[in-house]
Amino acid sequence: MRQANTEDLPALRSLARTGLIHDPDADAIVDLLWSSAAEGCRIALESSGRIVGFALGSLRPARDEQPATGHVELIVVGPEYREQGHGRALLAELERRLTDAGAARLRIRGNPPDFAWPGIDIRYTPAVCLAAAAGYERLLDANSMLVDLATANLATEQDVERLAEAGIEVRRGRPEDEAALRAWSDEEFGGTWGQEAAMALRKDPPTLHVAVRDGAFLGFAGHGMQRVGMFGPMGTDEAARGLGIGAVLLRRCLADQRDAGIDVVEIGWVGPARFYSKTVGARLGRVFWAFEKPAAA
Repeated sequence: MRQANTEDLPALRSLARTGLIHDPDADAIVDLLWSSAAEGCRIALESSGRIVGFALGSLRPARDEQPATGHVELIVVGPEYREQGHGRALLAELERRLTDAGAARLRIRGNPPDFAWPGIDIRYTPAVCLAAAAGYERLLDANSMLVDLATANLATEQDVERLAEAGIEVRRGRPEDEAALRAWSDEEFGGTWGQEAAMALRKDPPTLHVAVRDGAFLGFAGHGMQRVGMFGPMGTDEAARGLGIGAVLLRRCLADQRDAGIDVVEIGWVGPARFYSKTVGARLGRVFWAFEKPAAA
């Protein structure tokens, strides 16, 4: 095993394409998780001078009385090298490095804002078995929803006019919105949504839509922050809920993705399933299991 470097990325992407059979954007996933990996937590496994496996991990610093957390982001072993203990070895080495970097606990769970999944897609059964064998305990499950853009109702004209009559403007986000939007999101929602919104505003064009009244943000929704085929996050000011703002912002984002040639959008880490089902005909999709264990002393 050795530290991976940028020259290894083509080989890592190739391996990921063979392993992530339920994720057609494997190259983009590797690039995303590579960019957010902790120092020293990009590991390559070589055999006869060839990379046959790799692991990526990230670190979430301690804050708000929560300990520093090491995240196991991705482990891939080439098909012909599986069932030989390489996955276990990569996991053990990544855990050691995350612990040395200060992690007090270890998770197999998305580490926002740069995350690919909220846990392990249970269809990747060997990964689930590896986590269990390594002593991880399951956290709450998570799921995504899927939206078929060819059949979803994405019309917003009448609702936009109705909101305009109430003094609410719905528009695409602008780069100059970043500071104010992030401050509002941090106060209203907490977490990393403000950071994710900022990521969307930096794209060209921005992949974020907002609702504004009298210069104040009432809601936002974004897409493609981490992966181009994903929607979210989305949030509406508590005082403005019930006005239909969320439905308009959702449809506007999905229309962007449809116009970009995407056929099916995944809504990740879903909360209000009924809202998405009712608004755009979303159906339940992938199921993810998240895992956690204390870091070794």
